[in-house]
Order: sequence, then structure tokens, then C-alpha cells
Amino acid sequence: MSVAPRTSADQLPQPPALYFDPDERSWATAADSASRFVPVPRLNGKLITDASALATMADDFGHLIHRTPLAWLRPGSTDDVVAMVCFARRHGIRLVGRGCGHTAFGQAQAEAGLIIDMRSLCQIHDMTPDQVRVDAGVIWRDLILATTAAGLTPPVLTDFTALTVGGTLSVGGVGGRSFRHGAQVDQVVELQVVTGRGELVTCSAEAHAGLFYGVLAGLGLCGILVQATLRLTPARQQARTYRFFYPDHTTLLADLRWLTTHPDIDYIRGNAIPVPAQSATPAGGPGSRRLRLQFFLEATVFYNDVEELAGLPDLDLPVAGDADQVEDRTYVAFTDQVVQLVNQLDAAGLGQLPHPWLDLFVPDSAVNLVSTQILTELDNTNFGPGSLLLFYPFSRETLRCPLFQIPNEPTCVLVDILRTIAPDPDLMADVVAQNRHLYEWVVGTGGQLYPIGAVPMDTRDWARHFGPLWQDLTRMKQEYDPDALLGAGLRVFG
Repeated sequence: MSVAPRTSADQLPQPPALYFDPDERSWATAADSASRFVPVPRLNGKLITDASALATMADDFGHLIHRTPLAWLRPGSTDDVVAMVCFARRHGIRLVGRGCGHTAFGQAQAEAGLIIDMRSLCQIHDMTPDQVRVDAGVIWRDLILATTAAGLTPPVLTDFTALTVGGTLSVGGVGGRSFRHGAQVDQVVELQVVTGRGELVTCSAEAHAGLFYGVLAGLGLCGILVQATLRLTPARQQARTYRFFYPDHTTLLADLRWLTTHPDIDYIRGNAIPVPAQSATPAGGPGSRRLRLQFFLEATVFYNDVEELAGLPDLDLPVAGDADQVEDRTYVAFTDQVVQLVNQLDAAGLGQLPHPWLDLFVPDSAVNLVSTQILTELDNTNFGPGSLLLFYPFSRETLRCPLFQIPNEPTCVLVDILRTIAPDPDLMADVVAQNRHLYEWVVGTGGQLYPIGAVPMDTRDWARHFGPLWQDLTRMKQEYDPDALLGAGLRVFG
């Protein structure tokens, strides 16, 4: 788990004027421009065309797909986004809005297209006791520090908060609070969006609702999110985490279900992490590839004063009984724990290894069977250091955004297979093929893909993914992006 490369476009030289050759699909400065060249709009930010800089945009967190863009925009304003979308439309340049590039299979890349790097639009504009208006490039961690200083917090956070607001809202945004409050897209009051037509539109559930719900969890297909107004709730100052350990995944899942019914629990996450073998096995010998996992649940309560915990009923879980470990932290430290873990993994050199992640929403009726199948397919060759499994419970009644696809059952579990593997081309291909196999099998149980991982998908797959909403999405695409320029990395419409 690592943030996308931190190359600073601000340190790169920007020519005084830039021209585009529509025939050769190339750039030139004013000094050597020919009459067929067209000028790039005047920008507040920077349009980067240097080959070495573009190479950093031909990658993402997965390090599996590499597609070199034609240009990289670091917008200095929303006007820059509008201007370059209009320019791209006139000249048939496909494009994608990008945050931290924390996807695994080229979703935030644009081969021979335009990357709009939203991280340069990162202002927190205004805050009231119940909402905050922010640019799409604001990092959630920075937002948390600002809101908690005022005693407030977004209701739902991803565990890894070093991601942009626009990035997580484009896919859904999930975490250990989602069982109670839904996804991050369910906490949005209003959006500002630049459509594929180059129009800046303010939308909400009441105004331009089709675009509003077409952008939330809409994979950047109908518009580029440039600003969002988010709900806020009062923030507690402290967090107490209870940990329960299990011999296997079935016992963990039994208690995970029970915890979702506990009225005082604010956060739930199931975990499975590799543990060293108790005894060494000769290389190539029986069991040498066997993967041993430690299973544990984390249940967290947020509070202000320890006296509040006196009224908390005992967490005597049906399977595990009392907690094996209890940890108290500040609320901010709790939200920051995965960022600190990621920093440690980066320092150990694991951040630049391939991450063929797979994230699947599994119906509760099938989650035991699916988890068993997943575990049989994991071994020490395809589940390297830094890998783990996560289990997040979900309730359908908490979700309101139609494009956020989950199984058609009252409850489900997001199973995250978060793998780090060696940079071996054959191994990478094998794991991606295995991901595709598991995806097909889970869809057969009524499951759904959370589309941030490494799964090859074509238009037929996406039509199946969105099901009855596919025709609605196609109509929205035609209305708001008639030239099919947006969402270049996913290729949903071919």
C-alpha cells in the first residue's frame, strides 16, 4: 500500500507557449510551431509534456499496467479543467481525472491521452457544524486534521486516508464504519463536475440528480469531480479497539456478523495476516508453499471520556468470548494507523512491488464458501510479505447511490485480497488470471466487484456489473460525454 509517485510537476520547466499538432499527436513550442499547430489554452497551472515526467503517470499502485499519456495537467484552477476538457474534445484526446493513482490495473492511466492530476486542486473552502466544501484533490488525512480541530469528522473514512476525496468518491469509498453509515458516496451533499462536454455543473440529489448519481461511484465516466460538499458529524476524541483472535475464517465471520448488531460498535474489520511457519520446511519439500494465517477481528468504539465506556455492555462474543487485546488511542491516531503502516512498508521497499489486489463484495449467504475457496488458492508464492486479507461487513439499507454495486442480499461482506508479489512477469500474469477466475466464481454466487483491483474487464463484463443500470449509464454517458473521452483507463465502453 503506497501513494502514487510523488514527482512534483511544479519543479518541471514549463515552456512559455505550447502548441498541439492534431495530425502527429505531438507538442511543440511557439519557436518551432508550424501553421497546422493549434495553441493550448492559457492555463493557471501547468501542462507537462516532458517524456520523463509522463513516465511517472504511466504507472499506478498496482505496478502491473503501464500506459504513457500524451500530457499531464496540473490544474491551477477549475477553469483549467474546463479549458483542457474542451480542448481534448475538439481534438479527440481521451482523458482521465486522477488522484493518488491508488488503483491496481491502469484505472487512473490514459494511454496517449490526458491525465488531469487533481492533487493540485486541494483547498478546503468552508466548514459548518454539519458539512464541509472541499476540492477533489484534498487528501482525506488533511481533511480529518482540519475537521477534528473543530470537533467534527466525516461519518465514513477509508482505512488508508492518504487518498483524495475525488478518487474515493469515484469508486465508492469504504471502510470499517460502512456497516453502519454506508459508503463515502452516501455522505455527499453536492458536487461540482466538469462533464465530457466541458461544462461546469453544480449537482445534487435535488438539482441535476442524474449527473450527481452518475458521478458518485461512477468511475469517472460521465464527469470529472472537481469539488464536493460532504456531511460532517461530531467527532469523538478517543478510540478503544477490542481484538479477538480465531483459529479460522468461519469462526471470525460468525462473530463479525454478531458485531454488526451491537448498537455501541462504531467500526468493524476482520483481518487475516501471514505468520511464519513454526518449523522450517526444506525448499521444495511438502508444505513449503503452505500459507499460514492469523485471523482476528477488530471492533472499535469512539468516545470522549472513559466513563462513557462504563455503560458499554461487555463484548462477550458468541465464539471468541472476551477480547484478547484492548488498545486505546486518540481518534486522530486511530484514523492514521494505516498511513503509518504504509510508511513502514514503503521504507521496507514493498511499496514498489506489484500489488494485484482483488476486492469482492460477497453475499453473506456465500461468504464462508467463497473465503474457503480463496484460502485454498493462496500460497507463499502469490501472497508475499505485506499481503493480507480484510473483511468488512455491509448492510444494503445504508446505501443510497445506485452505481455502487453490491450483492442483492440484505447483508454482504467486502473481501479484500491485498497481495504484494515479486516483480516476475509470469507470476504477475498468473495472479491476474487467478483474480479473473475468482471474480467469475464470486459473480456466480451473486457477488460484485469493487473496481479498484486487478481484474481484466471488457464492455460485456461492465454491462453485467451494472446490470439493470447499464442502459441508464449508457444514456448518461451519451448525454454528458457524447464523444466518450472520459474514463480512459477503464475502457468501459470500449
